[in-house]
Amino acid sequence: MLSRRHFLRLLGSAAVLAAGRVRAQDWEVESPVVTRMREHLQWVIGGMGMALDFRAIDQAQNEMFRIQINADNLQPVASCFKAFILPYYFLNTPVDEWVYDDNSVLYSMVVHSNNAATGVVLDNVARRVPGDENAVVKFNNFLLQIGLSGGLHSWNWEGSPTSGLTDPRFAPSLVNGRVVRLRGQAYQVDNAFTAADLARGHDFITRGEFFTSSDEVREALRLSKELLSIPSTATGYQSPIERVFAPGYTGKDGILPASDIQTGRVVNDAGAITAGPDTYIIAFMSAGESESVALDVLREVIGQMDVYEAAIGGTRLEELIYDS
Repeated sequence: MLSRRHFLRLLGSAAVLAAGRVRAQDWEVESPVVTRMREHLQWVIGGMGMALDFRAIDQAQNEMFRIQINADNLQPVASCFKAFILPYYFLNTPVDEWVYDDNSVLYSMVVHSNNAATGVVLDNVARRVPGDENAVVKFNNFLLQIGLSGGLHSWNWEGSPTSGLTDPRFAPSLVNGRVVRLRGQAYQVDNAFTAADLARGHDFITRGEFFTSSDEVREALRLSKELLSIPSTATGYQSPIERVFAPGYTGKDGILPASDIQTGRVVNDAGAITAGPDTYIIAFMSAGESESVALDVLREVIGQMDVYEAAIGGTRLEELIYDS
């Protein structure tokens, strides 16, 4: 079990992840190929209810580019946040009590996206974290510690021990601006994140092991990536990224039907794709658009990986698909 002070000390220089280790983020310093990629994706997304944070990491763990389109706009998060419960669990549970096999509640939460199981994991971990705050608040505190700016407001599901618990810091409100804005309308969505936050979380999971001297943190992140990399063949379900990129990824999606949310259908996916020595982090969020349109846009994002790899003489997508 980690105290906040011990957790931050273990991370050590991993705190640079919050800053991003950016080498080519700003318009005035990005390379011409990245500028073309950005302009193309801005044209593709246009005025649709979508948000994107798209990053590339090289073999030396430097960020090669960051393309952000509406990345700081709040969007319904659906189940994407469950990816970050994994390191939260491993870093706050004694190693000899880790249970993550395919019959475990942790596996059910992330691989099968079981909502009641999610509440059970949040409750179990919270009992190990010092303090009087409730399970939702304690999880959000962890998100803030690893560099995110947002969190859950509640996790109310039948059978979940977190039902009725809230974190007022992230309550939807017109007053504090925590609303999802689509086509001129403001929607007070209970759990809203930004694409930038999803990308930060996956950046932590992806690169955290390279910026810490702690074996404990490295193992926690290794196991988190292992669970997030379980292919769709294990469940018979394909996430949006898996549907447009056959070799797969390390991540977690979030889907909500239009009947479940006032914004209209939600199609989210976020995670990391490996292309030879390079890694691409994609955090894509879509609300109020059809699934087919969302998948078409994701294909365009994936296609820009090929554009960039061609520019740097790297691994082409057809090589990845053939090798898989």
